[in-house]
Amino acid sequence: MSKNREVKRRRKMQKKRCRAQAAPTRQPVHRENSAVPSAQTVWRTMHLNFRVQETLIATTMDLQPSLWKRDANKIHRIEQAIGLEAVLDLAPSASGLAEYAWLKRLLGFGSSVAPAIVARLNSDWMRLYAKQRTGIQERFISALRFCDGQATDALLESWDALDDYGRSLASVAIGLLGMRPGANQLWSFFQKTRSTPKFLWIGPLWGLIDLGDHRAADALVELLADKRTFYEKYGFLSRAGDRRAVLPLIAEILDAADERRGEATWALTGIANRLGRERFCNVFRDGTENEDTVDRRLESFVDRIFLYSQEDVEKHFETFYDTTANSLVSFATNPDRND
Repeated sequence: MSKNREVKRRRKMQKKRCRAQAAPTRQPVHRENSAVPSAQTVWRTMHLNFRVQETLIATTMDLQPSLWKRDANKIHRIEQAIGLEAVLDLAPSASGLAEYAWLKRLLGFGSSVAPAIVARLNSDWMRLYAKQRTGIQERFISALRFCDGQATDALLESWDALDDYGRSLASVAIGLLGMRPGANQLWSFFQKTRSTPKFLWIGPLWGLIDLGDHRAADALVELLADKRTFYEKYGFLSRAGDRRAVLPLIAEILDAADERRGEATWALTGIANRLGRERFCNVFRDGTENEDTVDRRLESFVDRIFLYSQEDVEKHFETFYDTTANSLVSFATNPDRND
């Protein structure tokens, strides 16, 4: 019997070796998906203001009350925690509905929150929760987003303690907070991550756009040249693209599938409205010997572009222009009216 077992064991090991030799090592394959918003865009929408948090939690509890029962013990521990440090200790487990309870309780400690979070991020405490690092970073950055007057220094002081995903979310927060001193940091981080397959660079690009930094247009030109495809592409271009993006967008309009052609046209309309008709037309006149001929050929095209106003563009790309989240809150509170 023992001999038979040994023979079977050897045959099994041989089969494993053969499969390992036949199959190449699998590497994670990244596919750029232009149909799904990035985690950074979703995070930004959720953190436009605190009212979004309050409305979504109320709606969730109304539609799925079972989630309250699921997270009740975690919420109870958060509510009963004594002192700021005790609440920070609960960050690793503050998931689901407990995350809102944790955030609200934390912000109640006022001016001491931001320095306490910086201290945690820069301490050995984070190493104890390596597996929960992503969630902890998200919660700490969420809290800093709502620490008025203290977030600027706190986000920059904790920058080196964050991983690249954390820095990407911090970049979004810097933009939402209008932290212009952080613009150089965002540009450096964009340059570091833009050639990577992940969408980490969308965070600093959001930040630069929200800050109104001119380098956002430079970043978009680089991404157009690289032919990167991502959900935010046309919304970003409508907000921050400059004259250099006009001809590449027209090339896309001529070559793209129907859906992308429409989005590219809206992005072009956004750029045109920001440039104004004369400056928009000058893009086509540059280097042209016979400007009269160009004007005649382009007149109808330009007329079609300017049929739609900047207000129309902002309605189409609402996610990229909305600073109040009014439509999101309205949808969450009255979903039947939005059918």
